[in-house]
Parts: sequence; structure tokens; C-alpha cells
Amino acid sequence: MNSVKKKPLILIIVGIALYCFSLFNGFVWDDEVFLQQGPITSQNVQALGSGSYFRPIMTAIQNTLYFTFGPQPFFYHFVQVAFHIATAVLLFYLFKRFFKETVAFVLSLLFLIHPANVEAVCFASAMQEVLFTFVGILGIYILSRSKEIPFSSLFIATILSTMALLIKETGIVFFALIFVYLIIFHRKNSQAIQLFIALSIIIIFTYGLARQGSGNTYFQPGGIFPIMRVPLGTRLLSVPLIVLFYIGTFIFPFRLIIAQQWVVYSPTFMLFFLPLIVDILLFSGAIYMLFKKKNAVLSFFFLWFLIGLLPHLQIISLNMTVAERWMYFPMIGALGIIGSILDTKSSPRRRGSSLLISLGVAVMVCFFIRSFIRTLDWRSGYTLYKSNISPSSSFDLQNNMGVELYRRGNYAEAKKYFKKSTVLAPYWWVNWNNLGVSYEKEQNYSVAEECYRNSIKNGKYGLAYENLAKILVLHSTDKKKTEEFMKNALELFPDNRSLQNFQTYYVQQLRKGAK
Repeated sequence: MNSVKKKPLILIIVGIALYCFSLFNGFVWDDEVFLQQGPITSQNVQALGSGSYFRPIMTAIQNTLYFTFGPQPFFYHFVQVAFHIATAVLLFYLFKRFFKETVAFVLSLLFLIHPANVEAVCFASAMQEVLFTFVGILGIYILSRSKEIPFSSLFIATILSTMALLIKETGIVFFALIFVYLIIFHRKNSQAIQLFIALSIIIIFTYGLARQGSGNTYFQPGGIFPIMRVPLGTRLLSVPLIVLFYIGTFIFPFRLIIAQQWVVYSPTFMLFFLPLIVDILLFSGAIYMLFKKKNAVLSFFFLWFLIGLLPHLQIISLNMTVAERWMYFPMIGALGIIGSILDTKSSPRRRGSSLLISLGVAVMVCFFIRSFIRTLDWRSGYTLYKSNISPSSSFDLQNNMGVELYRRGNYAEAKKYFKKSTVLAPYWWVNWNNLGVSYEKEQNYSVAEECYRNSIKNGKYGLAYENLAKILVLHSTDKKKTEEFMKNALELFPDNRSLQNFQTYYVQQLRKGAK
């Protein structure tokens, strides 16, 4: 077996060894709303506080998995692991178009085992990260296979970019990336460039109309997440720290945390100016190398990295400030930059080469171990939140930890986390409902009622209506208040079976009392 066939096989074996146990992980975090309770609908998306969701291909894939296999996490995890390994193999062939075979293999192996990618591979609701990246890269690879740009290759690459866009909105980056590729490597082929521009304009315009027609748009104010609740000017203050987070996590991916909801509200030295200085120094160094080397490949992957970062800089607000899974696509650009530096014609001295190889092997081993441990964190909601929780954790992570503790019967400890969540996000509805459940468990019905009313005031949360109805029907002596609430609740949720049952029970009790 020659080396070109052997290296992809090694990638497959390493990928299976790394992620084999993750196939048996459960549904965690948003999976419980997105995947476990039924097919994806606008209602369960809205329950998570997301502003919009228009991913036709992704929705079709996930709903097909649900209708075919039911809410079985194994099949979702299998698809993600398989496509992640396939992406690493595809990257090997793509990198081989630009670098020596050994360098291409090392870069694709780094991508395969990088700890920051575990979230994209193990989090079932993040399946789109892996799929849109694979589909889009396939288009880039098809373009890179020939020195000329035949119409068929350009057309296929454009179709694949469109598919990536319909898997996730971020797929629009592939239109920009293909344009950059054509300008850098085929600038003389003006006909291909003009044709691609025309096709891109038609596709993106049609996509925009379809998205608008479905009622889904990114430009929606408010939301439950802190970064979505501040104006653009305030969001821009967070950009230097966001960029530094992604670069730092790429280089040193050992402190991995989900649900990061921080915001830089004022330009302090530590949170704004210092990250800004570091970012400027790093990018100035990269731009200096570009001008010094005048390397087309380095320019391409540097722009790949920038294009990949751009959608995640909060210019359009997202549902988290930063997320490891959002590194999945831009990481390829960062690896390409490293490949451009390593893939030089001048050979280093033997001693230096041995040292570099030893260092590289040590990094690979550390990354593999960290990633393997991280896959185990995703076994269940409890193991995930326990491995990430800290006193400074975000409101939703505090709430989720409380839910897991409540399910385990640790009610007093769960209430502490629910309280912390309501302090961090007093405008949310789920945390108030959960805090009400904790007080109800203690038979503190008056405080529980207040919590449920806060939940209803914040978001007209259906579960809070059910819980408050139960308290009023079973424990309240104020008939007028109970009857008024039940009337309003049933007007809002006329098909809610629980509310109907409470109403029936209440009427029966009134009749018994009258007798």
C-alpha cells in the first residue's frame, strides 16, 4: 500500500480510536429541545431563545434521522463522527494540492484530533458545523484539481457552496472563499471569475428572498443572550477579546468551556486594549510575512482564516459570545498558515529537524489525550455541566446544572444554581420556572407562585402556566384569582391537556364544595 493510500487509512483509524466512545453519549444541552422531543420546528427553536432558523437541508437531515431511528443519540453521533473523519481525509487531499504530502498529513491529523473540534463532533445539535464544512471543502477541492477552471468544476463548486449555505447560514463563507481562490490562483481567467460572480449574486439574492419569505431573518432585536441584548457599538468592544479567544484556543486548547455569554461593556485595559494590542501584533506579523514571502498559498489560507472568523465577531449578534464549535471552519485556514510556514524548500539541520519532530509528536499526543477526555465530558448533561461549571459561569449553564442536580434528587443544591441563574438573567423565563419548581418541592407555595408569575411575565412560558395552575387549583383559597388565571391560561393555550385537566378538577371541587 503506497503512502497516499496509507495516510488516509491512518486518519480513519485515529478518528475511530478517538471518538468511538462518543457514539454512546446521550443527548445533552440543546439536544433535549432540538432532537429528543421531536422533529425540528419553529417552536422548539423559539424555546431556546434563538432569533431565527432557516436551514432547509440541515432540518431535512435531522428530521429524517428522527423519523427513521427515533430519538436515538447513537445515530446522530455516528453521522457526526463519520463526517468529521471524512472531512479530515478530504483535507489531506486538499492540503496535498498545496503542500508536501507529509505536511498535508500532519495538518489533517491536527484537525482530526484538535480538542476545540470535540464540541462540533460530540454535540448532536451542532451537526451542521461538520456537514456544511465538509460539503463546502469538497467544492474547493474539486476546483483545485485542475490547473484550468472548467465550467463543470465551477458549477459543481457553486452548487456545493449553495448546499453548505442551506445547511447553515455560515456556508456563505464558501462563496467568498471561492472568489478569493479564483482571484489568487486564476486571476487571468476573467471569464470564470465573472461567471462565478453572476451565479453567486443570483443564488444569494434568491436565498435572501426565500429566507425573508419564511419569516426568518438574522436582524431581530433582543433575545435572552447578553450579547444579543446590547447595541452594535457595545458588541464591537468584545471583538478584540473574541479574536484572542479563538487564536488562544487554537494554540492552547486545554481550557474548554461551553455556553460562554460574556460581554465587554467598557474599554478597560485588560478586556479591550490589551487584547487589541496582541491582535494587532499578531496580524501585523502575519501581514509582514505575506509581503515578505509573497506566497499565494499563504495569502489564501490567511484569508480563509479571516473569512472564517468574520461571521463570529458579533457584527450580527449570535446566541453566544464565543463557541469552540465555531472554530471548526476557520481552523482550516490557521492550519494552512502553519503549513505554508513549514512547507519550505530549505531543509533544516538534522538536529533541529529531530527536535521539531519530537515537539510535534508531543503536541499530537497531548491533543489526542485532551480530546479523548473531552469526549467523555459529553457523555451526559451532568458530566458536561459538572466539567464546565464555575462561579462565573453563564446564566444558562447555571440553570442547566441546576436541572441535572434536580433530576438526581439534589433539590437544595439545584435551587442554588437556579437562584444564580435568575440573578444573572432576571429577564429569562425558564430559570424562574425552575426556581419555582424548587420552592414548590419545599412546599413554599407563595414563593413558588411568585417565581412562576415572573416566568410568565418574561416569556409566557407554557410550563410555568401549568405549574402555576397546579398551585392555584390545589393550594389557593382565592377563587377569583384562580378562576381569572385559568380563564386567561386556557385562552392562550386552549389545547393544553394539563390546563384542561386542572380546570376540570377545579370545577369538580367547586361542585363538591357547593354540595
